[in-house]
Amino acid sequence: MQHLSQRRAARASGSSLRRGLVALLTAAALVGCNEVVLAEEHIPESPPDPSYRAVIANYLKTIFKNYSSYEAFEISDPRWVHAFQGWNWLTCVRFVDRNRRRTYVLILNGTTIVDAHYAVQTDDCGAQTYSVFEQMGGWGLDPIH
Repeated sequence: MQHLSQRRAARASGSSLRRGLVALLTAAALVGCNEVVLAEEHIPESPPDPSYRAVIANYLKTIFKNYSSYEAFEISDPRWVHAFQGWNWLTCVRFVDRNRRRTYVLILNGTTIVDAHYAVQTDDCGAQTYSVFEQMGGWGLDPIH
């Protein structure tokens, strides 16, 4: 009788071990899936409108009350992303407001801004490369990467 209970205990622990191993292997496989391959219908037909910087500058000048007191405006290159509004171009703008770095996100469809908000982590603005945003009078920050 004791032999039978030992086999059941061994089988139960082996089953738990298999479940844990499957979960671990699944998690490891998903780590490699952080880049999504775009289906052909989601690849942009053309690059962003060349006037996107001017469109963004005009928009920011209308929504920021005291934008002239802000410093060091920089802008990232547009990225093709899927947002609540569908597939659009996302651009990050960073600047200094009262000695604090701020980052603002603008989502464009052609020359129309369909959404704008202060950046959140999922916007991935921290991983972008920036250049001086001349249309906003920016002179840039010291490089951090």
